[in-house]
Amino acid sequence: MPELKMNIIEIISPLIFIACLGFMCAKTKWLSKNQLDGISKLTFNLCIPAFLFSKMVTAKLVQNIELSFFLAFYLPVITCYFIAGLSNYFFHHKPKKNYQASAVFALSSSYSNTVIIGLPILFSLYGEQAMLLIFAIVTFHSAMLFTLTSALAAKENKTSWKKTLANTFKNPLLISILGGALFNLFNIPLGTMVNQSLLLLGKPAIALALFVLGASLSFYPLKSEMKFVSLSSTIKLILLPSLVYTSGYYLFNLDSIQLNTLVILSACPTGVNAYLIARNFHSHEQTAASTVVVTTLLSVFSLSFWLWWLT
Repeated sequence: MPELKMNIIEIISPLIFIACLGFMCAKTKWLSKNQLDGISKLTFNLCIPAFLFSKMVTAKLVQNIELSFFLAFYLPVITCYFIAGLSNYFFHHKPKKNYQASAVFALSSSYSNTVIIGLPILFSLYGEQAMLLIFAIVTFHSAMLFTLTSALAAKENKTSWKKTLANTFKNPLLISILGGALFNLFNIPLGTMVNQSLLLLGKPAIALALFVLGASLSFYPLKSEMKFVSLSSTIKLILLPSLVYTSGYYLFNLDSIQLNTLVILSACPTGVNAYLIARNFHSHEQTAASTVVVTTLLSVFSLSFWLWWLT
């Protein structure tokens, strides 16, 4: 394992470089907002789904994943979600005792950027061994947290959360993973042309996702609400991975790859989708945007620490 410790910077630095390149292209307006929106749409609606689908089709699904693996991750996630939500509900000076604002703040404090940040790091460390574990978490991660947030928000705005629930299951990432799993389980052949096309589409997926993430940070200025941004960032980058490590190591006795996968995924920064949900509900938009920026910047240090500690 000492060799992995020496390679932490080698693993993270290319990811940082690509994100910084995206940031500079957006900041200097070398690429316009419309052009970046087009790249983002191509990345998240086509390239990443193609990458996830092709990986899921060839994954070894015979590997058993016990319930303890999911509990070690989701119990801390739900705990942090409600700690953050209750903090907003009782202590925020403006949207106090507001279910919708509290749900959005809770999402920003517990939703991890598992695909853009976690996947390339873990793939660099463990290769195909970690892919099924990542897919197992990603499949339920967005669906669970988005549904929970929608249900709580529905209590406030009196609108049906069923539509938002339906939209959750229209997520291209979720469709690609579930679709790939079905093709895998029923051994449905893709054909050489389809398989090669998916591989070609999937190759630039991670690099494009990191580029888009860096570009998106230039549109999220740090302004007000820094007290709650700091609280959200602390819960996300310190409390959540610490609880996941504690539950996985001491409570459920997971093996090293399972434990490391869950801790790294939980230590990832807040996913950009948390901001999109905030914008959709018109609640805590600035707080969610700032949390994305702050956690993304600070995750360089938090991920480095956890990679060092775990390996």
